[in-house]
Amino acid sequence: MTSRGKAKKSGSDGQSSARTGSHKAAAQASAEADAGALEAENRALRAALDDAKAEIARLQKRQELVVNRIDWVVDSLHNLLEDED
Repeated sequence: MTSRGKAKKSGSDGQSSARTGSHKAAAQASAEADAGALEAENRALRAALDDAKAEIARLQKRQELVVNRIDWVVDSLHNLLEDED
């Protein structure tokens, strides 16, 4: 009876081991697919970040030009007022 129990046990272990191996392979394939998707998303996000940084630099330059022009107009108006006096 003991040998029968051992035989049964080893048979179920073999099936369990085969299932575990296929589950591990499926999990590894899924993990590799997830890693690939994450890498693609990372590249896309880095490209979007670079675009955003370029846009920020462009807007900062535009803001600087606008502020300079406003300063010039204010100075010109002050000069006109001083010349009238």
